[in-house]
Amino acid sequence: MRPSRTRLPTAISGPEITRSEIIRRAKSWLRPSVPYSQTSFHENEHGTYRTDCSGYVSMAWALPGKPSNRHGGLDTIGLAAVSSTITKSELLAGDVLLRVSGTNLERHVTIFDKWVDETGDAYWGFEQAGGVGTVHRILDYPYDDTPEMYWPVRYVAVV
Repeated sequence: MRPSRTRLPTAISGPEITRSEIIRRAKSWLRPSVPYSQTSFHENEHGTYRTDCSGYVSMAWALPGKPSNRHGGLDTIGLAAVSSTITKSELLAGDVLLRVSGTNLERHVTIFDKWVDETGDAYWGFEQAGGVGTVHRILDYPYDDTPEMYWPVRYVAVV
């Protein structure tokens, strides 16, 4: 299932946010690395969010966390609803690689930071994942071993 190209009104998502602010917020969970959990929450200067991949992106994109959203951010399907698909060549810092198919154990999202080199085969990404917590690491494009499942998308309120 490919995310829609439809753009939603900003009011449905969250406030406008710059790319540099997304990256600054993403880095905040690296001091220290936040452990991964689909049922736990992490609180810092940006609010309280669920400590899974979609909670992490919700925090980085400044989407409502807890208590505004009792779930501590959107899930991956919710993230697809506040973003639009883009092409690989359009990827910029703060965009994400998103998988919305499968179960909650298969869906995933990672934040694009920058290309490793001009080949576009790998990128630096921010990720909240089981077994590692929050990391900033090199990932194969679009996402390691399941490339057909991931789509590059852009948050509708990024400016």
